[in-house]
Amino acid sequence: MIIWLSAVTGIALAFFLIWMISRLRRQKAMRILQHSSQAIADEIVTVAYQKLQVNQPDFYAPQAKLISNLPTEVWGNNVMVFEYQVPIRQTSEALKTVAAAIEKQLNAVAYERRIASVSPRYPALLVTDVWFLEERLHFDVAFIVNRETIEYVKDMAQVEI
Repeated sequence: MIIWLSAVTGIALAFFLIWMISRLRRQKAMRILQHSSQAIADEIVTVAYQKLQVNQPDFYAPQAKLISNLPTEVWGNNVMVFEYQVPIRQTSEALKTVAAAIEKQLNAVAYERRIASVSPRYPALLVTDVWFLEERLHFDVAFIVNRETIEYVKDMAQVEI
């Protein structure tokens, strides 16, 4: 009886260890994906913003390099969404117009650099949220590199309706 109980406990412990190791590997892989996605998105957003600033200097204030924040605590670590803040000169523009212009420029830069979405239904980068706060334009950019990010984009589209 004790041998049987020890064997069952040993097998259960082995399965638990295998599960923990695979979970840790997945988490490490997602952190690597998140950091590389963030670096690519930061580069694309910086180039796109510089182009927007040149085209609309009366709206966008100069900013050297844009670094994103990660609002993933709410949505989970598998969602590749990055928040940016940029200085602006005025808040009279319509948010939808601003978001569309940013998204268009982001995807033009992504196309130039041959960066594509994992799904042909979506462009590589989507502006999912945009708002003005204290002389700054805040916007969230979703980098479509996995299924979780696509689900996030679908959820955000439903919230807008």
